[in-house]
Amino acid sequence: MSRKGIIIVSALAIAAITIIVIVLRQPGNQETAPPQELTLLCWAGFEEREVIEPFEKKYNVKVRAKTYGSGDAMFTLLSQSHSQYDVVVADQEYVGKLHDAGRLSELNTADFDLSDYFAPFQKFPVCWIDNKLYAIVVEFGASGLVYNSTHLSEKDVKSYSILDDPRVKGKLGIWDWYLPNMGVLSLGLGNADPFDISESQFINLKQQMMKIRPQVGAIHSTIPEVLSALANDQTWVVPGAGEWVAAVLRKQGKPVDWTVPDEGGLLWVNTLVIPNDAPHSSIAKLFLQWSETAAAQAALSQKQAYCSNVPNKRAYELMPEEQKSILKIHNATDAISLLKRLSLRRLPVKQSEKAWQEAWGDFKAR
Repeated sequence: MSRKGIIIVSALAIAAITIIVIVLRQPGNQETAPPQELTLLCWAGFEEREVIEPFEKKYNVKVRAKTYGSGDAMFTLLSQSHSQYDVVVADQEYVGKLHDAGRLSELNTADFDLSDYFAPFQKFPVCWIDNKLYAIVVEFGASGLVYNSTHLSEKDVKSYSILDDPRVKGKLGIWDWYLPNMGVLSLGLGNADPFDISESQFINLKQQMMKIRPQVGAIHSTIPEVLSALANDQTWVVPGAGEWVAAVLRKQGKPVDWTVPDEGGLLWVNTLVIPNDAPHSSIAKLFLQWSETAAAQAALSQKQAYCSNVPNKRAYELMPEEQKSILKIHNATDAISLLKRLSLRRLPVKQSEKAWQEAWGDFKAR
C-alpha cells in the first residue's frame, strides 16, 4: 500500500473511533458505572426501600443495612467492629457514649443546613460535645402510653396509674428495653427528671416495677411483637411507647391510640453519626446531607416498621393529613407544645447502667 493509502486508512480509522466515542457519550448510551456502597447500622425501618431508594438512585449508591433491636445492641456491634460501618443510627443517649469510646467522627458544620428544622433541633444539645458537632437528628417521638381505644378511654389513660388497674390485668404489654419503661414509671412516681433520681427514689421505682409485674401478659423482645399483640387484642396498654407504635396500627384500621399522661412522657431522638473508621466517609456525608431534607424525612416518618415525627418542619407539607393527625403534629406550634411535655430519655445519672439493667432483669424474671 502506498504512503498516501496508509494516510487515508489511518484517517478513516481515527474518524470511525471518534464517531464511536461520540455515540457512546450520547444520553442513553453511557455505560452505567458500578454503584458505590454504603453500610448502614440502623433500627429496622431505615432499610426499607421507600426510605433509601431515592438516595441510592440520586447518588448511584447501594445501601447495605444491618439492623439491631436495641441501643445496647447497637453499641456492642459498633464497639466490636473495625472499618465496617459508614453510618450509624444512634439514639440520643448513645452519642456521648460513642464519643467517649472514641468511635465518632467530628462533622463539619458548614456541610449541613438545619435552618428548616424546628428550633429546638437546630442545635440539639446531645449532638454537640465540647462545641463540636458529631450527630444530626433525623427523627424524634414521644414515649408515654399506647392503648386500645375500644377497651380504654382517654380518661383512663390520663395517668400511669392505669398500669396497676385491675381492668388491665394480663393485658399489659411490655417492650423489652429498660430505659423507656423505667423512665415512664419514674415519671409516674412524680420524679421531675426520671433518670436523675436518688437511691431512695430508685428503690421506690423498683418497688413500682414489681407492683405492676402481675399485670403483665407478655414481654416482647421486638417492636413487631408489640404491634402484633396490640393488633390481636392480646394487649390493651403498653408503657414506654408512643406514635411510633400507634401510627402503624391506626393505618391498619386498628383501634389503637397514644397519649402523654399528665405526669409527662419521654422524648426519644434518633441521630445519624459517622464512625471514625468509616470506610466510605465521603458517601456517608452525602447520606447525612440527604437525610436532613424534607423529602427524606417525610419518607422516614412513614416507615412500615414504625412511624415517627421528624425535625424538618417542611417535611410535614409532604405528608398526608392522616399521617400528621396520627403523629399529632401539623406545624411548629404543635411540635413545641408536645416537646414541652417531654423529658429527654437518657442513661441513669446517679446509678450505673448496670444497676438499672439488673433491676430490669429482676422485673423480667418474676
